[in-house]
Amino acid sequence: MTTAAFFVTITTTTSTTTSSTTTTADFNTSESTATYASTTESGKFHLLKLLHGLTDSQESYELNQTNRGIRKYYLIILAAVGIPSNILALVTILSMHALSPATLFVVLLAILDGSALTVKLIGNQMAEDGMNNNIVFCKFLDPLSIFFSMAASWMLVLICLERFISIKYPLQKAYLFTQRRSFIMASILIGSLFIFIMTTLGITRVPGTDRCKTKERYKDFHNNIWLYLNVALHLFIPFLLILVLTVSIIYGLHRASQHRLFLVRKSIDANVEMSAMEDARQETPRASKISRSTSTKTTSPTASSSNNQKILTDAARVERTITLMLITAGVIFLVLSLPMALFYLIHGFGGPQGKTTEADRWLLYKQIAYVLIDSSHAINFFLYFFTAKRFRDQLVRLFCCWGCKTWSRQRGLSTRANRSVTEHSNRPVSFQTASSCLSSAIDSD
Repeated sequence: MTTAAFFVTITTTTSTTTSSTTTTADFNTSESTATYASTTESGKFHLLKLLHGLTDSQESYELNQTNRGIRKYYLIILAAVGIPSNILALVTILSMHALSPATLFVVLLAILDGSALTVKLIGNQMAEDGMNNNIVFCKFLDPLSIFFSMAASWMLVLICLERFISIKYPLQKAYLFTQRRSFIMASILIGSLFIFIMTTLGITRVPGTDRCKTKERYKDFHNNIWLYLNVALHLFIPFLLILVLTVSIIYGLHRASQHRLFLVRKSIDANVEMSAMEDARQETPRASKISRSTSTKTTSPTASSSNNQKILTDAARVERTITLMLITAGVIFLVLSLPMALFYLIHGFGGPQGKTTEADRWLLYKQIAYVLIDSSHAINFFLYFFTAKRFRDQLVRLFCCWGCKTWSRQRGLSTRANRSVTEHSNRPVSFQTASSCLSSAIDSD
């Protein structure tokens, strides 16, 4: 091998080695860059995921705090408004002279609404204070809160049924809904619900622990039947019945209004015809005595007819007032119950599963739905007040009578004190002695 050939060989080998080294270095550099980029992207992903998790955790915390705050205070507000208003509604309706079947049902509804708010408030405060494991809470307060709410819903169904029969079948209503029969119907309804709930709920306190549980013999029934039956009896069945009856009542009122207008027009035509016949009779050349006799005979039935018409008009006005009042109560119940019905239709009876932000959102929605459906126990008084003029007038009359009695009592005290001062006017009495006489008169009363 010559020197030139050896040099060429070494040069070729060196070039090959350098090229191989350069290629290997480039590959390693590319791999390192790709690894770094992958690590950077993974870091960004984990950072975003961490930030998203922190955001979800913060949102879940805020949702849970809001839920807890609503659950803690909403029943206090509803009870502060609803219990006095239901008492006012009860006193106002009972002070009316005639207690019809409809007003009897309204009285029972006011009692059930006030009782529901009272029991729910006591149970909620016991739960907030950690006393929901008490035997009283387990065996009585929890079942009673379900009973009063369910009974109030079904009492509203009974009210709508009575209004529907009054409008659709007025003759049968006088037989079916007498005051005695109405009381028996309401008693059977309330008693059946009470017996059913108190005998099938089966909640008891676990001995030696701080919690309540379902009795073993009721566990299968509670998990497979009771949950569905409770929601159906408390919400869905009353909701559907009130919806159907309310729509039927509105349609019946429209038909009755058209029929009444037809009868009024027919009565006006008959009166015009009778008046024309009477005028023609009076124009005949008869003696004035006969004319006066005829006039006397026709006046008495006319006055009697006018009096009967007034009685019927007043009765119809009362019926329209009660109907408007109770239709409004039924519609408001439907509106306030709709969010809870939608919740159960979307999530079923088990509710959202898992501890996620989405589940916390739906739990807050469910709590707001509870607020709405419980507020139906507190607002009926305001519905009656704004939709029924007779109810307003009676309430104002009660307050005026109470004010008049208070004023009369104070006036009587003042008159008695003045009489006492006059009787002792012959003797010198100091201002202090007169004041003492007045004070003793007030105290003695």
